[in-house]
Amino acid sequence: MTTEEELRDLLLAVEVPPTTADIGLAIATGRRQAARRGAILAGAAAALVVAGGTAYALGATAPDTHRDTPTAQGPQDPPFAACTLDTIQVPGAPGTPVVDPSGRHVVGSVGGIASRITDGQAVPYPGAFGEVVAVNVDGLIAGYDDTVGSSQQLAWTYHDGAKTMLPKLAGYPYTTPTAVNARGDVVGYASGESGDDNVPVLWPADRPGTVVALSMPPGFGEPGTGGSHASGVSDDGTVVGVVRGVAVRWLHDGSARLLPLPPGYEGAQVVAVRGTFAYGWAAVTGGNRVVPVRWFLPSSSDDPAFVMAGAPFDIVDGTPTGWSITGGGDLREPVRIAPDGTVKRLPLPPGVRPLPAGRGAGARSISDDGRTVTGATGDRRLLIWHCDSPS
Repeated sequence: MTTEEELRDLLLAVEVPPTTADIGLAIATGRRQAARRGAILAGAAAALVVAGGTAYALGATAPDTHRDTPTAQGPQDPPFAACTLDTIQVPGAPGTPVVDPSGRHVVGSVGGIASRITDGQAVPYPGAFGEVVAVNVDGLIAGYDDTVGSSQQLAWTYHDGAKTMLPKLAGYPYTTPTAVNARGDVVGYASGESGDDNVPVLWPADRPGTVVALSMPPGFGEPGTGGSHASGVSDDGTVVGVVRGVAVRWLHDGSARLLPLPPGYEGAQVVAVRGTFAYGWAAVTGGNRVVPVRWFLPSSSDDPAFVMAGAPFDIVDGTPTGWSITGGGDLREPVRIAPDGTVKRLPLPPGVRPLPAGRGAGARSISDDGRTVTGATGDRRLLIWHCDSPS
């Protein structure tokens, strides 16, 4: 069985909530990397696909909301984080909501339209049709429309009642956003007709109507590896992402630098940046294991990532103070990771059980103060965790 077939089978076997992970990107990267680095990176890509899922459609009626507290835990499990939980039931298949860094805006796609999740209600934004990817502190939403008859996307932003399509890169018919910062810079990737023909791009807020292709220097990554993309942008304009299968950051002058790893690790991916920290994962060289990592960006280019070996690898977001969350791991049980690598589970709603006994849940984003985390259950209910401040 091919790597792509294995990933497809995993998707068919497990239905889970979406994150910002891109299915085509994960499949393409896993397929290419598996041929060179062995099964471990293919397995990592497969886990990303399972964690990512697809952006579900949502129907909007009055949701059923309640707040839960942690349930009992097994003696070998990590302890629960000090969080309560809002569970919001909506008909249809919800897109997992995201929270802005301030914690004020929680936004998700409901009935195919961007909606603010507030007081247990999904309130649609007029004219904001499409799937939500990210929201900034001013409420500017980044998202995409699915193209007719294609698995590709077209990027847009929405603010103050207006939806604006983002420009395409010359020679690339499709665009997908991944993140937005406080000043409104959006990053993502431009795509060709081939599923892994991607170029990382920036849509700068100070130059509306323009798109910038980020540099992909020769010698970065392995030739022929697709799936290059920008995955995060800090408020100071530092961009992080992947070039030909290796994690990079782009500085303000447009130059790219590799995000280094300590000896014994390879194949890093970077998924988010907040403040001075970038978050991602890496494979253990020669081992059947993938681990979460965190980079301290102001350090010199020779300083390696900090490895959080005891935590699930599938980090999806982090804070400026070093806290992070995972999508849910193999068991679909999301956790919050302290700066020192200590793991605590996020509580699940009553009746929701991790795999294999249940369908589990997934987390997607965390506010800068660590108090608000968003996610969804495997049976498609929206989740908002309210946590004690971790700082």
